[in-house]
Amino acid sequence: MKIIGITGPSGSGKSMLAAALTARGYLHADADAIYHDLLRTSAPMRAELVAAFGDGILKDGQIDRTALAARVFGAHGKKPLLRLNKITHKYVCRACVKEIRAAVDAGAKGILLDAPLLIEARLDRLCDLVVCVTAPTEMRVRRIVARDGISDAAALRRIRSQPNDAFYLKKCGYLLLNDGDAGKIDAAAREIDLLLSEEHA
Repeated sequence: MKIIGITGPSGSGKSMLAAALTARGYLHADADAIYHDLLRTSAPMRAELVAAFGDGILKDGQIDRTALAARVFGAHGKKPLLRLNKITHKYVCRACVKEIRAAVDAGAKGILLDAPLLIEARLDRLCDLVVCVTAPTEMRVRRIVARDGISDAAALRRIRSQPNDAFYLKKCGYLLLNDGDAGKIDAAAREIDLLLSEEHA
């Protein structure tokens, strides 16, 4: 079974490539979705986050994602984001490994490990191929604003708090510049699938 790591900065459109590869028979482990689920269900992770960021991130006993994002991506540099990642990485990584094991047990063709922090969490070491998806900054801002309902300024702060493109390019085995062209995304999915099929052969 092949494991494809998909990573890249926020707003680059990683989910578009993931959808194209899923249509080709790959299972999809979405680290963002796993993280959001853990915010609701993991009491130990919730306790660590409250200890780090205060009771102000809670609403009705649950993590308020908007309040947490305000603390993490506010005007305090990169330290809050590093603190968040240090707390959450271990929980998300364990859940991702469980999904990979389940895919192996199911005899799946392969699985996508779709994780913005794939490299930082060292999950890239599990992958047969690491794919980096990137996009022009202005396009990333538009996508983040549309997806998360935040201002352009907040989206830019989020982008600037993350590694630049060069960080990802040094680590990936395949690069996709995602300008939103569906044909290019489908072609990339076809090429990635072919690369891994040839390796398997």
